[in-house]
Amino acid sequence: YARAIAKRFYDVVAEKKYKYLKRRGTLIYQGELSNKLRHFVPTLLDSHLYRRLPKKPQRIFVGSMSEIYHWNEEWIERVIEKVKQYPQHIFIFLTKHMEVYADWRWPGNCILGVTITNKEDFEKQRGSYYFYNEKNKTLFCFEPLLGDIYAEYIQYSNVNWIIIGAESGNRKGKVVPKRSWVGRILSRCHRYKIPVYIKDNLSKYYDEYKRYKQFPTINKL
Repeated sequence: YARAIAKRFYDVVAEKKYKYLKRRGTLIYQGELSNKLRHFVPTLLDSHLYRRLPKKPQRIFVGSMSEIYHWNEEWIERVIEKVKQYPQHIFIFLTKHMEVYADWRWPGNCILGVTITNKEDFEKQRGSYYFYNEKNKTLFCFEPLLGDIYAEYIQYSNVNWIIIGAESGNRKGKVVPKRSWVGRILSRCHRYKIPVYIKDNLSKYYDEYKRYKQFPTINKL
């Protein structure tokens, strides 16, 4: 997955992650599992799932180099059961296909997010976002923000948290979000009291955005 992401978004970090995972697949995992990892076959690593998590409450991003839309049903069920074992933590999920959330009852300590990069994404995702996520805190992740979006839609989307970030890497023609694009999103968030987290890959262009490191309050069910 990391190599595919790097190819699509020219993400240097993802490329480094790919090389790291490739080494792990070669040196640690053996046989069929090693071959799956080297060829990017979607795979659930039981050793990771059975790993104990810290006792101290923290935020945990699930599947940073994976797309949960492509997980099979058993994997999702097992991950949800794992989440239930750690009610003190907040688990953050992110997908490009928000319909994946519809068929599952997600614990209250889950934040269910969708990635939106431009106005076309926003138009497609916003209409049924509430329907899929009405019992959980929700997230719009505008990363990488590749264009202006209809910020007016935010107030109708039942969203509880917004993350804004820029394109990573050094490719020729890389999109740097305009201050006006970010400003319109922030204006709506201020008006409707939606917490905003601006990633360092964006705030490095605009110093005034470095203070936006806000998180939603979770009332766990």
